[in-house]
Amino acid sequence: MSLYDKMMKDKQTRWKKITAENIDLDYCEQFLTSIEASSLLEYMEKNITYLNGRLTYVKVFGVYHPIPRQQVAFGDDGVTYKYSGIIIPAQPWPKPLLELKNKISFEQKIDYNFVLVNRYKNGDDYMGEHKDDEPELDKMVPIASLSLGQSRKFVFKHRDVKKKLRKIDNINFHLHHGSLLFMNWPTNEYWYHSLPKEKAATKVRINLTFRKIK
Repeated sequence: MSLYDKMMKDKQTRWKKITAENIDLDYCEQFLTSIEASSLLEYMEKNITYLNGRLTYVKVFGVYHPIPRQQVAFGDDGVTYKYSGIIIPAQPWPKPLLELKNKISFEQKIDYNFVLVNRYKNGDDYMGEHKDDEPELDKMVPIASLSLGQSRKFVFKHRDVKKKLRKIDNINFHLHHGSLLFMNWPTNEYWYHSLPKEKAATKVRINLTFRKIK
C-alpha cells in the first residue's frame, strides 16, 4: 500500500458520516491529538479575553437576555457576524487559532474567514435550540465545530418536530475533547441544534465554530 493510499484509508476510518432526512454531518472524534487539544485548551484559558457589556446579551422576541456562556470572535480584517440582535466584530487571529483554522480549512479545502468561540464554564452553561442560517453565511459551506475540554451532549431536532407537525427522532451524540464536526448543507436549513444543560458536566468546555462569511 502506497503512503497516499494509507493516508486516505486512515482519513476514511477517522471520519464518521451521519445522515438522515435533510441532515448531513461529518464527525471526527479525534481531529486533534489529546496533547494538541489540551495544549490549545490551556492557551485559550490563559490568553483569551471574552466579550463583556452589551455584546453579552441576545434579543429574543424583542427582549434582551444574557448569553448563558462566554463568547468572543476572531477572523479576517473587517469581518463581522450578526445574530439575535447583536453584531460581533472579529478580532485579529491569534497565531494558534490561525494555525487551527488553516488545518481545518485544509481538511475540506475551504478558506474559513471567521470563528465564533463559546466558553461553557460547566454544565450550567448551555446553547439553546437554533439554526445557523444567517444571511451573511455562505450556506453551501459547512460550519466546522471543534470542541475542547468537557465532553457534552449535542442535540439535533428537525424543524417539523419543533413546529409539532410530525414525529422525527432527534439525533444526538457527545462532542469530545479534540473532536471536529462538519455541519454540511442542507443541515442548517431543516435542523435546529443545541447544547443542553448537564448537571454531571463539571469542567470547562470551549467550542470553536469556523464559518465562511460572505
